[in-house]
Parts: sequence; C-alpha cells; structure tokens
Amino acid sequence: MTTSRVFFGWWVTLAFAVMVFLSTGIRFTVGPFLKPMVDDLGLDRAGFSLVVAVSLFLYGAFMPFVGRLADRVGARPVIAAGTVVLCVSVAGTGTVRSLWQLWLVYGLGVPVGLAATGHVVASAVVARWFTRRRATALSILGAASMGGMSLLVPVATWLILRVGWRSAYAVLALAAFAIIMPLVCVMREAPESMGLVPETPLAPAAVAAPATERTSVSSAVHTPAFWQLAIPLSTCGFSMSLIGAHGVPMLTDHGYHPMLASSAFAVLGGANVAFAVVLGAIADRFGSRPVLVWIYGGRAMALALLFMVQDRPAALLAVAALGGATMAGTFAMTSALTADLFGRYSVGSVFGTMFFVHQVGAALGSWLGGFLFEASGGYGPAFAVACTLLLAAATVTVSLDVGGRRVQSPRPAVVAGR
Repeated sequence: MTTSRVFFGWWVTLAFAVMVFLSTGIRFTVGPFLKPMVDDLGLDRAGFSLVVAVSLFLYGAFMPFVGRLADRVGARPVIAAGTVVLCVSVAGTGTVRSLWQLWLVYGLGVPVGLAATGHVVASAVVARWFTRRRATALSILGAASMGGMSLLVPVATWLILRVGWRSAYAVLALAAFAIIMPLVCVMREAPESMGLVPETPLAPAAVAAPATERTSVSSAVHTPAFWQLAIPLSTCGFSMSLIGAHGVPMLTDHGYHPMLASSAFAVLGGANVAFAVVLGAIADRFGSRPVLVWIYGGRAMALALLFMVQDRPAALLAVAALGGATMAGTFAMTSALTADLFGRYSVGSVFGTMFFVHQVGAALGSWLGGFLFEASGGYGPAFAVACTLLLAAATVTVSLDVGGRRVQSPRPAVVAGR
C-alpha cells in the first residue's frame, strides 16, 4: 500500500514534464540550426523550411496513432521506443551531406520520435491522474515545454558556435537519451493501476472500476466542440512554428547578435514557466476557456511587438517577457477541456487528433514563413498572417460551449497494466 502523503500523480507529472522539456526543446532548436545548415548544405531558406514543414506535418499525423497506441498498450513502451528513434534521428541529422538525407532523417525519423515523446502522450496520462487540479498539472507540462525552448535554444546556439552544428546535434541526442530513459521507470498509466483514485494520496481499501466515459474519435469529430478546440489550436501551431523556425533568423536579420536573439527566446520561455502554473490555477478556479481566449489574443499582440522591436535589445527582452505569458498554455487548456468534454481516458486519441490539426498549422507556418521571406524579402507578411489567425482563434474560443459533456454512450475505461 502507498503511504506517501505526496500524491504519486505529481511524481508522474514531473517525469513527463522533463520528457516534454527535452522533446519540445529539441523541436524548437531548428531556428539556430537554419543558417549554418543552409550554408553548409547549399540550400535556400524556402527549401530548408519545406523539410521542416513536412517534418512538423508528419509529427502531427503520427500523433493520433501514437495516442491510440498509448491508450491500448500503455505509455511506457511507446515512450521507450520513441526515445530511441528520436535520439538516433537527431544524431543522424548531424551526419547528413545532401538534401535527400535530410528529408529521410529529419523529415521522417525525427517526427516519429517527437510524437512518441511529446505532449499528447504526456497529457493523456497526466489527465487520468487528476480531476480537480487537472489544469494545474497540465500547465506544468506546458511550462516544461516552454522551459525546453527557453534553455535548449540558447544551448544549441552556444554549441553551434563552439563545436559546429553537426557535433551539436550529437550532444543533444546523447543528453536526451541519458535523461529520458531512466524516467520511464517512474511513469505509471493511471492511478487505478496503483490502487489509487485521482488526487487521493493514500490507497483506499477498494477502488471501484473507473466510471469515466471514453469517447471514440469518430464520435468526437462530429461535435462542434471538437472543431471549436481543434481549429484554434492550428493557429497555435502556425504561430509557434513560425517563431520556432524563423524567430532567430528574423531577429538576426534585424541586426541582433545570434546569442541575443536566442536569449530573447530564453526570456520568453522563462517568463512562461513563471506564469504557467498561475494560469493553471486560474483555470482550475474560473475555467479553461477564458484563459485560452487570453492566450490566443495575447499571443497576437506579442508576435506583433516581437517583429516591430528593432535595434533596442532592452525592449526586445521586455517584449519576450510579456510574450511568455501567452506561449504555452494552449496545450494545457485544450487537453483539460478535452478531458472535461470527452472523458479523461479519451485524451490520448481525441487530443491526439486535435494535435494533428495543430501540426497542419505548424507545417504551414514553417513553410509559409520561408516562402514569404523569399517572395517579399522579409518576415512582415508572415507575422501579419499569424497575428490575424490568432485573433480569429480567440473569437472562436469565446463561442466554445462548455456547458455539458458531448458523450452519448458511456463505456468503462480499461486501465493499462503497470
């Protein structure tokens, strides 16, 4: 029997937070790698951005499959296999000599590994462990996600400047493998697998079979609520992919030193970590929808300011700090609302499908940023599109109906093994 007064779900959340920290951080390091890889491989930004766009699209396309697989066989084997694929692919990216090799390793291998170690699997499991404080727990994952960007982007830049982009990829791969694999031992699929119930620190004498409803993806996609969550989520993907792939190059084009440009993202991520748990607590008290509206609207303002601030390092860092409050909570709030509307054992598959829509936007953001840069000579049009889409997302989210469950036929959930 468990005797600890600390609910084990918080340890599970911490383990997944570290994993998401590394997985998301590696995904966002593509920005610092863009210029040296383009120069070394003889590419242009549009061609490189197309590879990144397809990689992001496949990352989303694999996510519903990975989510369903984690629901069926458990998260731990999925994460262990995905970690191996991710680390081999990241290390392999540092060995590419031609465009077709980049397509094979970064375009195909990396998204498989990212999908298995990313937000959907983590959110699916964490959502099962919590009810009353679900938004707070999921916000910790969001904070870890932005923490990964804030730390690994400048770390990647430093490594590139010190040892070159090829060796930098090898270091990132080795570090990710050494950290994630031991954490798999801490991860558990659900509180019921340990004789617990959500948010109860001590094991009860008997735990009833979980009564939470499970909703199939085919049923969920026929509800307005699904698309009111999924379509705005695609604007999150568009904007984050745009700044992930083109934010550092844009700032260096504006005359900022590469380390200062990367430091701006470190400040952005650090501010987000500071705000994330606060936003989760607010959502637990007042609901996730108003927080999600703020995130979309605030991010539109932050991106506009990020583009307009030039030749003023202090102002750039201030804008980055302001933007930190808007950059990570979309996954936490959307997955919390998914659990509320479709059942806590449906997050892997239903949110995984929403994440595919997110990655369609991400692929478009990465590609369109490069395309519009080559067509116009700057990033202004791409950032204008991102701000417009985010404002539309805020408007759609206001109309989201969260007044009742959309599940028609309850089915008992099956808890995966320990």
